[in-house]
Amino acid sequence: MDVYGPLRIGLFIYEFIRLMIMIGVFAVLRPLQEMSPEGIFPYVVYMVPNALFPLMTYFLWIRLSLYRSYIALYTAGKTIGVVSIIGWCMFTFRTLITADSMTVSMIMEQPNSVIAGFILILSALDALTIFGGLMLNNKLNHLEM
Repeated sequence: MDVYGPLRIGLFIYEFIRLMIMIGVFAVLRPLQEMSPEGIFPYVVYMVPNALFPLMTYFLWIRLSLYRSYIALYTAGKTIGVVSIIGWCMFTFRTLITADSMTVSMIMEQPNSVIAGFILILSALDALTIFGGLMLNNKLNHLEM
């Protein structure tokens, strides 16, 4: 019996929904940014590498024994993504972090703060998927011994 089937299905569903939400948020929030003649294309290009995560979790879901090595790649990619996003937020939104005189309502009126909040929520959820990937890898290593 496959005990980790629900975890693998859950990771796949989360990654697929995450990718769709990220593309949707960039499409919806794009008008809040300055208008560019290229349209939405440059923003969607940022999401293309994230399409590999649902693909990896799909392969883990259908044939864990064959694609087991993807777990390490998945957790490494997620870890790099979370660390780089948090670093990017710290440098990009320095004014939001260091603004002592700004109230919460003033911060929430800024479009960049909405994007930063969205990114931080996704990073927190990605940290949970890192934990799920590590848990799956550890359990498989213990079953192998």
